[in-house]
Amino acid sequence: MSRRLHQKYFNRFEIKYQISMIQRDVIIRHIQPFMNLDSHVINDSHYEVRSVYFDSPYRKAFLEKTNGIKTRIKLRIRYYPNFQNGDEELVFIELKKKNNENVSKNRVLVPFESAFKVVDNSTREAKEFYKNASKEDRANLEEIWYLYNRYYLQPVCVVCYNRQPYMDKMENRYRMTFDTNIQVRYYNFDLHYGNGSKYVVPPNVCVMEVKFTSFIPNWAVKILQRNDMIQEKMSKFASGLERGHIFGIV
Repeated sequence: MSRRLHQKYFNRFEIKYQISMIQRDVIIRHIQPFMNLDSHVINDSHYEVRSVYFDSPYRKAFLEKTNGIKTRIKLRIRYYPNFQNGDEELVFIELKKKNNENVSKNRVLVPFESAFKVVDNSTREAKEFYKNASKEDRANLEEIWYLYNRYYLQPVCVVCYNRQPYMDKMENRYRMTFDTNIQVRYYNFDLHYGNGSKYVVPPNVCVMEVKFTSFIPNWAVKILQRNDMIQEKMSKFASGLERGHIFGIV
């Protein structure tokens, strides 16, 4: 895995747009003089992302999103099928915190086969992992476990998609991603199984995300304006639950 994929903490702004495939191709053509395709893509195209999302029986995370709560947090396990560390498969247990467009992530890198057990601090695997973890990982695990137990979190859906990511050539502080084939399922939380049962957005729609730490470069602003891009708030997780009418206990 690259240094970025090993990174355990992010804090940046993220803005989303839903665009057509034609718009995606036009924007990619415009940004190519300024951005490089991420080195992890396959065949100069994309890599795959699969995430298990957790929520409470009363769908706390889902309702916070749909009710427009500005500050919210959710737990997920994220798997990149195309990336491995030698012969070992790894996943991230992540807490994603959002305050308007400001997003921070705290995450712990764990072996694939023990991820669900590490999420639950009552298991032997979780206790053993904590004993050998770094100070930073211990702090993240303690927060994960607090939320897991406080809200009785359980896996509720898997979201999978193809991601085509671009990085700013100059400072790598500006990033644009283009997500397609976004699917969701509400069963079989094994992340080795990649297909969903429903599309989160129509298959001819791309979710474009603009990600930056402090500002959007002037050239990027001009490209967005030239292509009449309009910000559209959306969550793959919440939209996925809506597609399946998975609203929790009522």
